[in-house]
Amino acid sequence: MELTSLSAISPLDGRYRAKVEDVSRYFSEYALIRYRFIAELRYFHFFVTKILKKKVSKRTFQQWIDGFDENEAEKIKGFEKTTHHDVKAVEYYIREKLRSKGLGYTEYVHFGLTSEDVNSIAYGLSLSESRDRLVIPAIREVISSLVQLAEKTATSPMLARTHGQPAVPTTVGKECVVFAVRVGDECTMLRQLPVEAKITGAVGNYNAHLVGFPDMDWMGFCDEVVSSFGLTPNHFTTQILPADASIRIFQSMELINSILIGLCQDMWRYIGEGYFILETKENEVGSSTMPQKVNPIDFENAEGNLGIANALFSHFITKLPISRLQRDLSDSTVKRSIGSAVAYSMLGYLSCVQGLKKVSVHTTRCDEDLSHHWEVVSEGIQTLLRTAGDPHAYETVKRFFRGKSPDEEEVKEFIETGHFSEEIKKRLLSLTPFTYIGLSEKIVQMGIRKLQKEGLV
Repeated sequence: MELTSLSAISPLDGRYRAKVEDVSRYFSEYALIRYRFIAELRYFHFFVTKILKKKVSKRTFQQWIDGFDENEAEKIKGFEKTTHHDVKAVEYYIREKLRSKGLGYTEYVHFGLTSEDVNSIAYGLSLSESRDRLVIPAIREVISSLVQLAEKTATSPMLARTHGQPAVPTTVGKECVVFAVRVGDECTMLRQLPVEAKITGAVGNYNAHLVGFPDMDWMGFCDEVVSSFGLTPNHFTTQILPADASIRIFQSMELINSILIGLCQDMWRYIGEGYFILETKENEVGSSTMPQKVNPIDFENAEGNLGIANALFSHFITKLPISRLQRDLSDSTVKRSIGSAVAYSMLGYLSCVQGLKKVSVHTTRCDEDLSHHWEVVSEGIQTLLRTAGDPHAYETVKRFFRGKSPDEEEVKEFIETGHFSEEIKKRLLSLTPFTYIGLSEKIVQMGIRKLQKEGLV
């Protein structure tokens, strides 16, 4: 079958292609070939100008990079049919291109390098550029959507639950801003993490470099070349670059995804409780048989896709730190799936944003639930009694409230018939499930200011 959205094996290239198409710019086969081409060409330019001290037009090479397209990538694939080696194919392509333009020094293309030198730069560029241009902007959209909802609902009281049981009241906005700040804190970490690369040779010792040009400061040269890509040089390598720096990025994304899975599960529950109303669209269908259904599908889709992403990240985190001796090839296949993990993450972020934009607070339902759970002010009652010097406050309140759900009148009767001072009674009677929300509003404002200061909203 011809590859189409209907015949694609992966939903990333089928059902979801339009939503994650931008990821292919950084992680497709074409993207990997292009990044390898950039790595080889820039290294060659540095080598000729810094080591051979010859003049070669940087502008010409940049034009080649700017003009590199799928047709050029196909030419490299043509070389690969002969070499059966994807990186060597890039080297031969560059050599032929140099000869066709009448440029020399072709013998120095890929000089001293091993394939993993080129790959470390290529994968480093794909990871750093996709993080900065796709992932972080998408995460910021989730944060912004949470902040917008938090601002609207900063003072909207809602029954909170611990262990699934009615606890004390909170506000919708405060619960939203907690997720926003958690994601924001980790997003700040994510964008600061370095992405490493290396050009240390076959087993990481600069063997070929040194024998070819023994008087050259190869470590300094490595620093200059790798840094020119915006990557961090690593001199402590075998044939492969240790994956530790990349793994920290995977761990950071995995944590962000896990936080958002928690958000999706809470939103799913709140929608089920009726605390949120989902926007409806006239021609949409929620069930093939139940016409009334409006389902929280965006949060369910986000949870599923973020879970797939984290399954991949988890494998990367456990697999990629390990290499048999100085090199084995088992990491190469695994690295080709990094783009899938990023794409599933992007689907999750997009679905989170869509879901958050579709919900509005059902204040009547929230108030109704609070009015049926006056036991949630028991914490406040026993706390006030403690401040009045009652050493048995907790036990007294526990006897009346535990395992029960007294209504407003019963709670007021408990207070009015208690042996409390009139001042304490007055303060106790002011406690309601609608007003016992602590510093919720202030926490919302503080969280938003924090995110604004970090440039996330």
